[in-house]
Amino acid sequence: MASCTSSGGEPMKVAVEMGVTLKVKENHTTPEKTDTFYNPKMRMNREMVLCALATMAEEKDQLRCLDAFGATGIEGILWSKYLRSKQPQVTIGDIKEETVALIKKNVRSNGFRVKNEENSHVTEEEDGRVNNEEGSVEDNAPADDAEAMKTPEIEVVCCDANVLLHQRPFDFVHLDPYGCSVQYLDAAFRNVPKDGIVAITSTDTSAVYGKCPNVTQRHYNGYITRSEFMREMAVRLILASVVRAAARCNKGIDVLLSLVAEHFLLVVVRVLRGPSYADACLERVQGVIHCQLCQERVFQPNDKMLNKNNYTFLPCSCHVGAPGKTAVLLGPVWSGPVFNLEFLKRMFSTCRGLLVSPMTRNHLKTMIQEAECPAGKSEGMFEDDSDNNCQQTNQNPCKKIKTDGGDKEESQPHPAFYYNIHRHCAKSKDSPKMQKVLQYMRKEGYRASRTHFDPIAIRTDANLLQLKAVLQKYSSQTVT
Repeated sequence: MASCTSSGGEPMKVAVEMGVTLKVKENHTTPEKTDTFYNPKMRMNREMVLCALATMAEEKDQLRCLDAFGATGIEGILWSKYLRSKQPQVTIGDIKEETVALIKKNVRSNGFRVKNEENSHVTEEEDGRVNNEEGSVEDNAPADDAEAMKTPEIEVVCCDANVLLHQRPFDFVHLDPYGCSVQYLDAAFRNVPKDGIVAITSTDTSAVYGKCPNVTQRHYNGYITRSEFMREMAVRLILASVVRAAARCNKGIDVLLSLVAEHFLLVVVRVLRGPSYADACLERVQGVIHCQLCQERVFQPNDKMLNKNNYTFLPCSCHVGAPGKTAVLLGPVWSGPVFNLEFLKRMFSTCRGLLVSPMTRNHLKTMIQEAECPAGKSEGMFEDDSDNNCQQTNQNPCKKIKTDGGDKEESQPHPAFYYNIHRHCAKSKDSPKMQKVLQYMRKEGYRASRTHFDPIAIRTDANLLQLKAVLQKYSSQTVT
């Protein structure tokens, strides 16, 4: 980052991201001590939100977009910069006046106008005019008022996010507070129109990963423990809170994508209006029965009648041979799909016209593979066709039996959760490579794909016993 000095003599730094230039304070990485929080590690989050908005803009122009927690204003500026042809009505909000003043400076320095701002309040430095060495003034602003009116404008407001969301409707809302976001969900769904999109970014990993159970209970009304699939459990825990907030407004949701990277979790949902959608989504909020010995897991049925023994729902038999209680009830969490395949494919085609990083594109590819989760001899959208000459065999006792409706299986939502291959492979044998494991699982009739939640895990509809049988069958004996 380059250094500079503000008009008030305060030292500043200049950051550049995706062609947007920002002025931030020197302590911009510490949210507790600065009014201009900027984290370069959140670039993937901003790029995913931009791709989601660009995909939505293909269906409708002049979208009303809100970045409820502007900080430096980079997200709203990116929306206006890359979606200029769609003429989005971008609003950037923040509750601190000093932050709002800096956002306006960043908006003007990137060639945009601040909506409803009087020209008399704009200083020479802010409106694009700078002093040269001779003391004369060089005017970098538009030549005439007509050209200035053609410049896209961004609205910057100093207002609490909950108040702003209750006052006006927005087609696209991004909530990215510092920490937990559940206290803004009721306001977010209050006025959002039909087919509107709400993106929620959470950074309170200590709560959603089960490190602070009391905080998890207070914020998300659920219980989580650390496990091999805790990242997906964290996403489903957040989605359960989103469903409850939407249902209070007689609305349901369609989950478009879920992303876990670095220290943040991002979920993007489309709003479905009507009490029937709300009731259907609430039915998908279920508990998870988790075996703490073998890490097997299964959703608890939403049955109003009491179950005599919840252990019968688990495919494993750990409770038979081990003393005491071996399973725990987690959640309640969202049990529906966490990806929308069609939306992800459109996002991937849209991101090609944006300056997104290769890491973002790779994550999108992996999420598309997860959403497809192909079975049989079919390959994922981005998987190669090599090494498909696996030998045929029918000796697996846990092989999945396909029914006549096997073709319908491809259109079914992706299976929930994933298994860590290194944890469940036989210790006395060398497990095959990840791509081989996927091929073997599909050969045996299961759906299987990689997952972005864990690079050494696979998403499959097979249970743990069936997965271990396939690994045991195709693993080679270790030579000592």
